[in-house]
Amino acid sequence: MRRIPILLLMAALLALGVDDAGAFRFSPFRARFEPSGPEANQLFQVENNTAAPASVQVRIADRRIDVDGGETMRDNEKDFAIYPAQMILPPQSTRSVRVQWIGDPNLKEERAYRIIAEQLPVNLSKEKPKSSSVKILVSYHGALFVTPPGLSQNVTIDFFGVTQEPEQRRMLEFVLHNRGTQHALLRDLRLSIKDDRGDVVALADETALKGMIGETILARQRRRFLLRWPRNLHGTPKQVEFTFDKQAF
Repeated sequence: MRRIPILLLMAALLALGVDDAGAFRFSPFRARFEPSGPEANQLFQVENNTAAPASVQVRIADRRIDVDGGETMRDNEKDFAIYPAQMILPPQSTRSVRVQWIGDPNLKEERAYRIIAEQLPVNLSKEKPKSSSVKILVSYHGALFVTPPGLSQNVTIDFFGVTQEPEQRRMLEFVLHNRGTQHALLRDLRLSIKDDRGDVVALADETALKGMIGETILARQRRRFLLRWPRNLHGTPKQVEFTFDKQAF
């Protein structure tokens, strides 16, 4: 099991120097499968946009997010069929990759995965590598969900209050609980905070909601968020209401 940052694109420096950076592209970044029927079988695109051949591997990993947003992955080799799982792409070429769900066709809750396309450290050039070059291997981490029809999200606030960070800064603390059967994506998030003085502060912009807006809460999971203390909040928070785009994927 490996911990990873929540990024759809990661690059790893494996040697000394730089060549072949951005050797391929992978799409789509987000995909929703159904456990049976036509939507259990979908295509992804791998594009080599360079003048050199690229070796690429595609795999699936179970996805877990802890309460503080730390993500872990574990390779899943039984729930999906991938063809081709490995390939050599000629320069300036595109290849389709078929991914098929072969797991339980009668799921009752959504399952979350990462689909990972990564450049393999294979020297496909006939020329000897220069000792001063750097090889950058690119890895795309896409979000993949297997979602039966009829599911819903149900996000509630388990806790809100005030906390103190090591730098002695006051922060707003929230714990959101998705009691539903599919993930929630906190896009177009808006918070309304009422303090003990009766004043109401509205938070909607990306700066005020940094670290919370756009985040994912998986089904049946909790997420804890810390926000900078709003300048116009002078009392103690007593009531919090929030809205977000429940249709976002």
